[in-house]
This record gives sequence, structure tokens and C-alpha cells, in this order.
Amino acid sequence: MISSDSPCKQNRPRTEGLASVLFIRPRGTAGLVTRAVAVLCLTALLSALHPAVVPAADPKSRPVVIVSDDFEKWSWEPITFSMRESGRKQLKAGKQLPFEYRGPLYRRARSFALQTGRMVEGAEAFKGRSMLLAGCQVGLHGRYSKLVEAGTKYRYEVSLKGQGTFHFRAWVGANNPTTGEFRWLGFPDLVKIQATKSWKSHRGEFQLPEFETTTFKLPAKSSAAIVVQEGDEIVVDDFTIWLLEKE
Repeated sequence: MISSDSPCKQNRPRTEGLASVLFIRPRGTAGLVTRAVAVLCLTALLSALHPAVVPAADPKSRPVVIVSDDFEKWSWEPITFSMRESGRKQLKAGKQLPFEYRGPLYRRARSFALQTGRMVEGAEAFKGRSMLLAGCQVGLHGRYSKLVEAGTKYRYEVSLKGQGTFHFRAWVGANNPTTGEFRWLGFPDLVKIQATKSWKSHRGEFQLPEFETTTFKLPAKSSAAIVVQEGDEIVVDDFTIWLLEKE
């Protein structure tokens, strides 16, 4: 005898697990909702078991930022012995020190190891704070040390204002692998820009020039520095360098 509470129970197909939910004919709105939820669950399960394979990005397709200096953050640091000695000579000669100091401390831009000119803010700055350089070089030891690789292209952007020429100069040295002798091969300007009285942003590309390396071998990377010659005064901001590609 078949109960009226379970119509055709004997003729209903036997299914188990997730398949039973998918293949039961839905009755009314509740059945449709149940089936939709089941389909979504199955899709999520299959995605977890077989995740989509995303091809790896080509490293040459996107430039890599290797320098990003906005000169917004500065700190007071102890004056080093060498800075004290050179500072005394400059003051004795009637020259102004290229850095700001208070007693035994000097102000330095974040991420740099040694002096970084003077901090400029307000109307004289490009935006927020900038770095004023006068007759000095910055970044050779620490910030731009071992930065530039031969046979590699780079892109740069920098904002400048002032009087004189902005140089981003490389220090290219090499060793003789046989004798161990070291020799400077050159100090090429990777970037050389004449500053203007008002702020101007400059963009371009550079590459380390080729050197004779038959006897002396270049290191993996050469150091560089921002150089402003004596008598020049330039305010610098938003200095960025991107690694483009290797030849």
C-alpha cells in the first residue's frame, strides 16, 4: 500500500550526493532556488579542483621602479667625522655648507646614507618638500650605489628648478682579473639637464656607455650620484628611475 504522504516513492529514481540535487525535477520556486544554489556550489568546487591557469607576466612588458625619491621625509642625524672636517674647511674658506645643521646634527633625506643638500618646502618646493643642492654630490655611497648595469636601458623622470646643470653621473671602475689592479674607466653623465628658473619636469632614457674591457672587467653594476657643480644651485624633486630591459 502506498501512502498519500509519499506519492510514487517507489518509482522515484535513486540518486545520492550532489547529483541527487541536480537531477531532481524542481517543484515551484523553492525547487528552482535549490537547484541554482547546487549549481553554484558545484562550480565553486570545480574551480577549486581545477584553478584557471594565468600566464606569467613578461618581465620586459612592465618597467620596474628602482629609484623613487620624492624628498618628503627628512630626519636629523649625527654629523660624521669626515663631514665635520670638510665642513670646517668650507667655512674657513667663506663657503656655505651644502647641508643644514644644528649643533652636532644635520638634516638628511630619507633613504640616503650621507648628506643630501637642504630641505625646501612651501612655495619654493615642487610639491610638499624638495631638495636644494649647491656645489655638491649626493647618493654615491648608499642611495645610488651599485645601481647601473652595462647593457641595460633605463627611463628617468625628474623635476628641476634653479641655476646651472643637473648631472646624474656614473662612477665606472674596473678590475684586472689577472693582476687585481683597479682602474677608473670614466665618469659619464647618464643624465645632463640645464635647469630653468621655474619648475619643469624632464623625462628620458639612458644607458651606460660601452668601455674597453679586454683587460679590465666591469663589475656587475656601477654606482652613480646626483652632481651639482660649484656655483650652481638647483632644487630637485620627484626623481624616479625605471629599469626597462637588458640587451
